[in-house]
Amino acid sequence: MITAALISVLLAVAVVSLPPAAAQQAGIVHWQHFHEGRANALRGLVQVFERQNPGIRVQTDLPPYEQYFAKLLSALAAGTGPDVFQIAMENAEQFINAGFLAPVPDSVATPRFIGENYLSWTTERFRRGNRYYGLPTDVQHLVMYISDDLAREAGLDPTRPPTTWDELIAAARRATKRDAAGSIIQAGLDTRYRWAVYSSLLYQHMEGPVIDARAKRANYDSPQGLAAWKVAEELLRGAGAVDSPRFLPGQRKWEFRRAVFYINHPVNRSVIAALAPDIKYTIATIPRIRGKPLVVPGHHWAYVVNAKSRNVEAAWRWVSFLTSRVGQRTWMKNAGDLPASPDLLAEEPNPVVRESLKFVRPVDYVGVCDPIRNDLWDAIALTTTPVEQLVKAAVEKENACVAEALK
Repeated sequence: MITAALISVLLAVAVVSLPPAAAQQAGIVHWQHFHEGRANALRGLVQVFERQNPGIRVQTDLPPYEQYFAKLLSALAAGTGPDVFQIAMENAEQFINAGFLAPVPDSVATPRFIGENYLSWTTERFRRGNRYYGLPTDVQHLVMYISDDLAREAGLDPTRPPTTWDELIAAARRATKRDAAGSIIQAGLDTRYRWAVYSSLLYQHMEGPVIDARAKRANYDSPQGLAAWKVAEELLRGAGAVDSPRFLPGQRKWEFRRAVFYINHPVNRSVIAALAPDIKYTIATIPRIRGKPLVVPGHHWAYVVNAKSRNVEAAWRWVSFLTSRVGQRTWMKNAGDLPASPDLLAEEPNPVVRESLKFVRPVDYVGVCDPIRNDLWDAIALTTTPVEQLVKAAVEKENACVAEALK
């Protein structure tokens, strides 16, 4: 909830190096997909920015994630897109190559300023030569959430979480409940966020690129990649399955107390606070491969400016504010985001979330190809087709998707 106190605090600390606001009124249309925690933080930031910049008005539109990219790409193709919008790191090449994005002007932030003030992995994919085409937001890695009461009910100790995939599979099987017909009625591991689970497995098993942008191909049909998908098979198939896409499809199993373990981003803390504030939970490090060092997939989005915007300067002023230290602290406090600026890392209050940042390996996915891997995950769960055959077909589809995104 936006409060006067929140606005006052933001105004008090908002010391942002920006050029003076334009004298004439400028309207900025801002789009990003809806998220419970980030929507409230955005509303507060709009109010503060407009007070500091009386010549600029920001109009926001937050469509559901499932509709966001279709709406955005349609609007951009028609020349009616928003001034400012949010895209994921894996969309950077596609949008830059298509000419959709305006570079950050030096009057707002020089390349040197960007290089010195943001973690390099949160900006590098939006850089072309000496120009940047986006500033980072929604910086995330992955952690594991444990429902304390359900874990204890299963005879597990949430203060001693599983640390390897073998341990997690054993614990999740112990926590999984079935009815008399054998159907799951409580998941040991909520796998509805497929991306989080298979990304953890792929980036831990594969030492080289998962997606090779230069070769325009997916590599997860390699022996290391297949080993990752074989772990998915352990989680999803047979009598030892710990979850199924058929169990409460599209619903928040973990938040509804129908799952014990759940891998997601730190931003999910704001979802829990909004939808399940009474759940007592523990945040643990994601499991690792036994005998190997921890690898934590890293991901971020970026705010970008439409190349066809009539108010490019004002739009970038707004983006600069959103990604400033004031903005980052707001996202951290109200949405559970991680900082993009190195000097703010110590302000993350949870030690597991903070320490996991040391083990981040940014994902190298390209384009809007996630549905291919999501479908592969579901096919492993819902069919008996050999995993090798399913992976081969998925890689062929992803190769075509990557080639289209990078053409």
